[in-house]
Formats: sequence, C-alpha cells, structure tokens
Amino acid sequence: MELPKINWKQRLLLFVGRRRLLKVEGDSMYPTLETGDAVLIDPRAFIATGDIVVADHPYKQSIKIIKRVESIDPGGRYILKGDNPDGSTDSRTYGTIAKGDIRGKVVCRVR
Repeated sequence: MELPKINWKQRLLLFVGRRRLLKVEGDSMYPTLETGDAVLIDPRAFIATGDIVVADHPYKQSIKIIKRVESIDPGGRYILKGDNPDGSTDSRTYGTIAKGDIRGKVVCRVR
C-alpha cells in the first residue's frame, strides 16, 4: 500500500501542532517504509484494520514502533504486524497492544 506524499493541508496541520513528524528506523515495514523515511502521524485519527500506526513498545518505554493493524479484537486490543515479516518483531512476539498505547495513525510520507 502506497502512502500519500505530504500536501499543503498536512503541512499546515503539522505547523499548528495537529500532526507529529516521525523518522523511520528499521526494516520491519519494508517495502512500504524504509529507514530514513519521515512520516506524519495523526494522533486523533480513527484507527481501522489495514492502517499503519505508531505505538508504544510494550517492553521498552522510550521506543515507538510503526506497524500495520492486522486486526482489532472484540476487547479493543490491536494485533500489529510489520510488512516485512522476516524482519519484524510484532504481535507474533509481544502479543496485542492496548488502544491507549496507540499514539496515532500514519497519514502521509514526507519527502
């Protein structure tokens, strides 16, 4: 799934603090995202299956993870997976993620 490129509206929302900028590190979302890519996060967006999200790492407080939502269980917990399964540590390793640990939805790529 190709992410849209940043447009004037997203730039304005970043400027007024409604979006957050995040730099990608690692290959877990390859080929969709690569190390060095920058993305914008919408912390208020509705999250659905198939979306790419940023979440708190379940065991490392200072680390954020970027993964795709594979499914949402009835209890509101998220199953996250990387687009590169051989190079990704995701819900297959650490289980589901609580809704409160999701920091936002990736809305576009910054080039």
